Amino acid sequence: MIGFEKYKDRAALVIDGGTLRATFLPEDGAKMASLIDMRTGKELLLTKEGARYRVLDYDGSYVDAECSAFDDMFPTIDPYTPSEGAYRDLTYPDHGEVCRLPFSAEIEGESICFAAESRLFPISYRKCVRPTDEGLAIDYTYENRGDEDFPFIWAGHMMLRGEDGMRLCTPFAPDAPIEMVFATEGYPHDTLPRDRLTGFDAERGAAYKFYYTEPMREGFFRVTYPDGRELSVTFDAKKIPYLGVWVNNGEFQGIYNIAPEACTLPFDAPDKAASRGYTASIPAKSTLTFTVHLSIKHKEKPL
Repeated sequence: MIGFEKYKDRAALVIDGGTLRATFLPEDGAKMASLIDMRTGKELLLTKEGARYRVLDYDGSYVDAECSAFDDMFPTIDPYTPSEGAYRDLTYPDHGEVCRLPFSAEIEGESICFAAESRLFPISYRKCVRPTDEGLAIDYTYENRGDEDFPFIWAGHMMLRGEDGMRLCTPFAPDAPIEMVFATEGYPHDTLPRDRLTGFDAERGAAYKFYYTEPMREGFFRVTYPDGRELSVTFDAKKIPYLGVWVNNGEFQGIYNIAPEACTLPFDAPDKAASRGYTASIPAKSTLTFTVHLSIKHKEKPL
């Protein structure tokens, strides 16, 4: 079921897959602004309070805008200015361009399809959301119409609402190698958990982000909750091989969230990744396609 609604003061499209109900904002990067577990009615994504949506202008600051829920980061997270090639001296915007663009939206059968053209690059963006038996699927198509390969990062910037007792499950062993990108001062890095929040402490609770340095054997992460809910996100590990994790116990903006970020490259920008030996690009006159599946299950709590 698909419907037109308002999310705060923004135009929104809602798709109900039976188990999950997702709200998308066409004018705001086709962002998933809300994801509701239909059985419990609980919001799964970190959303901001207030009746007005903090719009991210094309040249605006991502963290000063709404900075919530599930945005697509492409072609970078940190600002990036290539030093050579067709895009030399052209800066990829902070947290990417996609989340800043207005998208067209069309209903195609049971799917919603969003589309936009880059203002900076010969890149076309398309994203279609459809119901599945398990929940929802998001099909991405990024077309490089240019004559040169296009270095990029795609990352799913999925900010999940923090709950005490929630746990993150990944394909990695507990001692798998990681590299910390940032962490709140005063917390030894080796004491910061990889799979859980430590409890909300506004403005002081540790905020940190790390990347697993090895590619995933399987493309997934899962989040379990004390009440028996289990949110699963799956994808093709050959196309989306890396995983970052951002944990915020309150230091950043006084909010409580955990954000698993499946991505094509680690370390937040193509040049930072390349300096460590990681590269990814869309070949000239070629198209990148991939799908992200979301599903939710409920397990009965033991007596």
